Amino acid sequence: MKRNDAKQVFDIPVYNTIFPFLLKRRSDSLVYHEFELDVTDTLEYIRKYNATRPEFRLRFFYVFCAAILRTFVERPELNRFIAAKRYWQRNELSMNFVVKEKMTDDAPETSNPLYFKPEMTLLEYAKIIDDYIERSKENSEDNSTDSLIKILMHIPYWVISSFIGLMGLMDKRGHLPQFIRDADGLHTSVFISNLGSIGIEGSSPHHHLYEWGTTSMFITIGALERVREFNDEGKVVSCKNKVKVGITVDERITSGFYFVKSIKYFQDLVENPKLLEERPVIPPAVLTKKEYRRKLKEQKKASK
Repeated sequence: MKRNDAKQVFDIPVYNTIFPFLLKRRSDSLVYHEFELDVTDTLEYIRKYNATRPEFRLRFFYVFCAAILRTFVERPELNRFIAAKRYWQRNELSMNFVVKEKMTDDAPETSNPLYFKPEMTLLEYAKIIDDYIERSKENSEDNSTDSLIKILMHIPYWVISSFIGLMGLMDKRGHLPQFIRDADGLHTSVFISNLGSIGIEGSSPHHHLYEWGTTSMFITIGALERVREFNDEGKVVSCKNKVKVGITVDERITSGFYFVKSIKYFQDLVENPKLLEERPVIPPAVLTKKEYRRKLKEQKKASK
């Protein structure tokens, strides 16, 4: 079986191969995790960067997104999904998030996938994200998702139902066209929701995963907060800038140990953004079926 957006993964633990049969849907496999980032040094890094390079204004959200993307590059098992009870490694590195034109109830929203190259650095990631946000605010009508829905709403409901059913079947089999995947926005490596930008403080509520599409991870980010730390006498000993992060993930795509190490790596990148200025070490590609069988034969010989 082949897909036009991913390669099948054969080299996985035997125990994991049963998960898609026991846990058939993403809603059966959701794991939630919330943690806090100390971004005091991160904000200082951004301040110094903007003071010395006025041609481009770096923002915390850009650093946050760049750290997520770098984590997906260095920890490639995160960039997987389950379809047709098989494991798949996504061909591309992608991200989606919603941009609201204005902070009003009726202001339009834009959501389109962004694609990145694995070898990119912080500034390269940031410029793509910044350009997309600016274009979205200037031309909120340029939204492939809304355009597709507007077309569908002019045809009978039974036709819509049939069309969605056909698209779902094509997606399951890996034959969904690129323009459809771009239009729905739920075929990306990760979906990010910047809840802090709409005023949510004190936490970062978790978002569910969608059964439609292939996105296996949803990340939310709360508002930046100034937190004072006191000693036993009630005196302020330090002030830290912190932010809460919530992650919802399909637990089937890799092990809990791998997730934990990935979160720690991501945390280190956010809190030390200078690391993102360096080019990453690109891990090897997934083994083909032939290469995997050869590996098994070699392991069997070595064990004798």
